Amino acid sequence: MTVPRAHRLQAIAVPLGAVLLVAALVVARRPDAFTRPQFWAEDGTFWFAAAYNDGPLVGLQTPAGGYYQSFARLTAAASLYFGLREAPLLFNVAAVLAQILAPLYLLSSRFARTIPDVRLRLLAALLVVGAPNTFEVQSNVTNAQTHLALLGFLIVVADAPQRAWWTVLDVCGLVLTGLSGPTCVFLVIVALLVWWREGSARHVVQLVTVAAVAVVQGLAIVSTGPATRIATPLGASLRRLLTLLGGQIFFAGMLGQATYERFFGGGGEASWLLPCLGLVGLLVVARASVLTSSWPLRMLILFAGLVLAAALLSPVVGAAPRWRTLELPGVGGRYYVLPILAWLAVLLWGACADPRPGARWLARLALAAVLLIGLPRDWRVAPREDFHFPDQVARFASAPPGTLVRIPIPPAGWHMALRKR
Repeated sequence: MTVPRAHRLQAIAVPLGAVLLVAALVVARRPDAFTRPQFWAEDGTFWFAAAYNDGPLVGLQTPAGGYYQSFARLTAAASLYFGLREAPLLFNVAAVLAQILAPLYLLSSRFARTIPDVRLRLLAALLVVGAPNTFEVQSNVTNAQTHLALLGFLIVVADAPQRAWWTVLDVCGLVLTGLSGPTCVFLVIVALLVWWREGSARHVVQLVTVAAVAVVQGLAIVSTGPATRIATPLGASLRRLLTLLGGQIFFAGMLGQATYERFFGGGGEASWLLPCLGLVGLLVVARASVLTSSWPLRMLILFAGLVLAAALLSPVVGAAPRWRTLELPGVGGRYYVLPILAWLAVLLWGACADPRPGARWLARLALAAVLLIGLPRDWRVAPREDFHFPDQVARFASAPPGTLVRIPIPPAGWHMALRKR
């Protein structure tokens, strides 16, 4: 049977339109990544500098920060073919591509049975793209591993594919996400539970794939991780844990970092409100995990909880005590992204499916606060300080071969050292 031309055009136009729309929303959060492209922090200091100085593929076999970060290494290798001037733009394009994969996967047919209402899938994708208190992971390659971790999770809990090529893409996605960050170690637990519940051959393949890359990352973590960890005091306590959860996840994850900073700019350790919010938020999440019939939601809560627990055991932040520092607005944002998304998923479930009408209305009010306050106030990332990268490229081009040139990049105090060939 011949497929009508209008249907063929629709089959192309709808996915393409979704890609362009999601990409446009991501770019709109940090437009200076494209209007004034520069390297950012580790993107230049570690990834590009290593690829340029040591060779494009040497770094792939070298862990960084205690684990393999293949996406960053591959991006740096590819950027060498575009030259120094265009390399930051390529990094930013790669970061956006990594960032749009999870919301696009959520919008695809792979979640048509889990979330049948396409309007809810659109809202869920919007929450992923615009989640408040996630400035640190916007449009940079170093923190793309957070977005890839979410993609890996979605692959594991997604509906069964209708076509064989989806399975191939799933395996490739799990390998890439697993070798680009340490969260695959916790994804093994999710994959094991999903296989135990579903028992299909597809889930066996996923479990084996996730377990294999987790073994690779686990060996790197055990052999190189301790040397990369900070040894300053944690300052851990139950009150600080509840303050951190209440402030960074349940409050800022709903109303935004800008609102959090306005009301609790000093961290809030002396305030009784944030620990109370932390306790209430934990009870709400626990209640949802018990009452929901959504297996993916339960798995997201578990996965996000494991990732956050591991991060809090050894956070890479500056001043000690580290848990006290983590309470401050704008600190450690990469650690909160998955827990914030789990929190937003709980609110979305509560607004639509909570068995108690009163609880549904409370969740709707909270979700309205996210959409009307949190997303707008936290949407735009402040532009990076301009270090006039084209001028730095010209200075590098004029340097004699063999010269070690230090190029300043944002944030202030960072630079990358390139030895001119």
